[in-house]
Amino acid sequence: MKNIIFILVLLPILFFGQKKDYKNFDKAVKYNFEGDKNKSIKYAQKALKNTPGWSKPNLLLASIYANNKQIELAAGYLLQVYNLNNPHDLPGIEQLVKLYYSNGFYNEALFYAEKIILHETFKYNDNINRYIENSKFAIEALKRPVDFNPSNLNSYVNSNFAEFVNTVSVDGRKMFFTRRIDYENRKSQEDLFFFNFQDSSIVPLPFNTDFNEGAITISPNGKMCVYTACDRENSIGGCDLFIRNYNSESGWSKEYNLGKNVNSRKWETQACFSSDGKYLYFISNRDGGFGGDDIWRSEISEGFFLKAENLGPTINTKYNEMSPFLHPDNLTFYFSSNGHIGMGGYDIYVSRRTNSSKNWGNPKNIGYPINTFNSENSLVVSNDGKTAYYTSNQSGFGLEDVFVFDLPEGMQADEISALEIEIITQEIGEEVVLRNVVFSSNSFKIDTSSYFELNELISYLIKHPDLRIEIQGHTDNIGSDIDNQFLSNKRAEAVYKYLVNRVDNQLSYIGYGESKPLFSNDTKNGRSLNRRTSFVIQ
Repeated sequence: MKNIIFILVLLPILFFGQKKDYKNFDKAVKYNFEGDKNKSIKYAQKALKNTPGWSKPNLLLASIYANNKQIELAAGYLLQVYNLNNPHDLPGIEQLVKLYYSNGFYNEALFYAEKIILHETFKYNDNINRYIENSKFAIEALKRPVDFNPSNLNSYVNSNFAEFVNTVSVDGRKMFFTRRIDYENRKSQEDLFFFNFQDSSIVPLPFNTDFNEGAITISPNGKMCVYTACDRENSIGGCDLFIRNYNSESGWSKEYNLGKNVNSRKWETQACFSSDGKYLYFISNRDGGFGGDDIWRSEISEGFFLKAENLGPTINTKYNEMSPFLHPDNLTFYFSSNGHIGMGGYDIYVSRRTNSSKNWGNPKNIGYPINTFNSENSLVVSNDGKTAYYTSNQSGFGLEDVFVFDLPEGMQADEISALEIEIITQEIGEEVVLRNVVFSSNSFKIDTSSYFELNELISYLIKHPDLRIEIQGHTDNIGSDIDNQFLSNKRAEAVYKYLVNRVDNQLSYIGYGESKPLFSNDTKNGRSLNRRTSFVIQ
């Protein structure tokens, strides 16, 4: 959570009149500089005894109380200095609005912000309109809280150090996170870990170095990981995105900078793969965006990352966006922003689309009390569409901890089926077996029990209309080659016909007979597994 610090504005000292108690005020300034707030308050109040409207002690006290989160006391001292009816004081009233708004006093912020815009002679900035819109939104959101009951994930992930959740694997078995390890005699160190949900083990990633690595994302098939690293010898900007590739025989490759199509002379971080493996989303403050930190994406084609493109003004604002997370359904996009209408600071939003070829829809604030006047970010959602993880500094095992909660209805993503998980985690061209599509012996008529899995495939294809698939039929080696070839082709054709009128995707089919066994045909079980209908994404 982000603390809002109220900035003390000191007016010039007017050296006229002897009523102002500079002696006590100077002591107040001295003790405030030294960190003794109680003595500073004591002497500032003494300085105001005979001149209660003196600006300097009032502003000093306002600053102390604001930083101590005693907002009403701070506001009271500001109002000793600034007159709502004096146009020259309206910049100070705007500071009062900011103080109230940044600490969740929405009614008070709205009251004074609306008073400011009544002064036609005062050229107020766009922040005033934002305070009004956001305060009105927040007041209504407080009346309609969403279900929210977070709990600390566990003592395996969370320690006395700070942990930051990064992502959850598509199959839901692992959670990847960053841990900031603090040392007494040297600079703190950020390293990458994953938590195995099945056996509760914590495993450091083998490529952690003496430098910082953080904000990792894993490709759906587990063959690529991208993370943020700063000030490397081969860095393009201050912080860049780096990639490592995984090989089952040799393990993780050495670290590569993703290059100038992705990285710039500015700052890149917080990457996220799309579940179809076609895009890498990330944060950058490079030139050409709509605001400060924007969400960008790079298309991945044949292992290469193409020139990054901005996600556009529906998602990005003239302020800042961060923490993009695209759910495995590829239709539900979570991110944080301080530019869309919200509760204050950074809020978490969700945007949706009907299929992967459509643009993202207008973001929706996921509601109070998930979002508050503080800053909320780094939300990731498991493949069930409702189990969410986020980082918070509320009471836990140490500093920032990872917490878990169920998203409220209306903010959840679609649950991913076992078939979809298998599709997502395969590489292009790898065979996906339809395990529950069956035919009678020597028949190519689809059994009605097969419709459930075929309908799951239809659902996935509708969400990904650009996918091209080849349906394949296979047999065991019992019978003649010609008969097996004919039967496998007809079975593939039957599945093709079931699908082709229900989706807009490009489909084809082929029978391979007994030519591509997955297992030995010498056993009954092997032959059973070789009799299959499958498909590959082309």
